[in-house]
Amino acid sequence: MESTILCYHKVGPAAEEGRRLNIEPNRLRSHVGFFSRRKYRFLRACDLSVPWTPRTVCFTFDDAYVSTMFHAPAVFEEVGARATYYAVSGRVGKTSDWDGEAARPLADWDTLLAVQSRGHEIGNHTVNHVHLADLPIDRQKFEIGQADADLRSRGIVPRSFCYPYGSHNEDSVEILGHSGYGVAVALKKRLASSDDSRLSLPRIVVAYSDTLPMLLYKLFLKARIRSRKPGPPYG
Repeated sequence: MESTILCYHKVGPAAEEGRRLNIEPNRLRSHVGFFSRRKYRFLRACDLSVPWTPRTVCFTFDDAYVSTMFHAPAVFEEVGARATYYAVSGRVGKTSDWDGEAARPLADWDTLLAVQSRGHEIGNHTVNHVHLADLPIDRQKFEIGQADADLRSRGIVPRSFCYPYGSHNEDSVEILGHSGYGVAVALKKRLASSDDSRLSLPRIVVAYSDTLPMLLYKLFLKARIRSRKPGPPYG
């Protein structure tokens, strides 16, 4: 059984957000509409812990940019669906300092709580948006555990985790398992399989240039070709 798990970042007009890591709201609407018209079941990332049914899709958004939290939730609500947004606890209400000169504002706590109250999921994306695989185990434990505590102290209930940059290793997976997380998402250019570890699920990154036809090519042709090739267990 396969599931389509998509990774987005910013959602806003190109005139405001540029093209890097951004998709315009109407393009996102076309993506969501495609899956809605074909009667896909929309899952939040936390829902991926249970056995999958055919034709499921999960939309995830890394970093909780202001642009995303303003535009994206309503797009899903138009079709009765919900999505998952990953917040970096140490940067909530600040800017994405990992983006360098392209840093953009990140949603504040009130915004995250408001989106959660509408049925969307707010997940754990570490304290500082770090490459976990580059860190010793004690530092990984801090980034995962402290972010969880930060979110919960503000009324956010994180039920899934997202590896920044997709970076993780066996230590990361073990820490998450002991922390009570049932789902963690990474980055790989293929559809997720029910045989994949729920603590290292692959996602396909969606870019500014991904019109609906291009997205379908990536999902249903290119990704299937890649899925037949062996790869490393952690990416």
